[in-house]
Amino acid sequence: MSSTVKELPQAVACSGISVRTTNNAEISHDTAKLGRLWQKFYQTHAANLAEGEDIYGVYHNYESDDLVGAFDVVASWKVDSEEKPSSSDNAAAASNVVTVQIPAGKYLVFSEEGIMPNTVMNAWEKAWEYFHDSSCEHKRRFDVDFEHYIDGNLEYGQVDLYIGIE
Repeated sequence: MSSTVKELPQAVACSGISVRTTNNAEISHDTAKLGRLWQKFYQTHAANLAEGEDIYGVYHNYESDDLVGAFDVVASWKVDSEEKPSSSDNAAAASNVVTVQIPAGKYLVFSEEGIMPNTVMNAWEKAWEYFHDSSCEHKRRFDVDFEHYIDGNLEYGQVDLYIGIE
């Protein structure tokens, strides 16, 4: 695992499907929503994307921090900011598609490679450990964070976890 500070020079628009959850809810299989979100994304939208297109998991609308409070997660793909959010001709599938902006700014990036979803869970674990360490050099913004699935591989591949920092 490696982490580096990266400056995102311009905002990135992403469209996809969204849920609101908490980290506490994600601990239990009965209350977890993220697995079902990604399963629905894979079933209804991933096939409509170009092969190898990058996929994004965008975390935003934080109620507070990572210990308490809800947040929204959007399983998504990059779009032109003017583009209407739709990944298929099926109006029913597109009706619940939302668009979110990843703001330009400074991010601490944690990179992992391997079998999903373990790889992304490992990246988040490393990020939480880093930010909860008393000697942590950076402060999280709790504005927008995102997972960048390189080449759109949701089964095996590289994920870069971008955590917004001040």
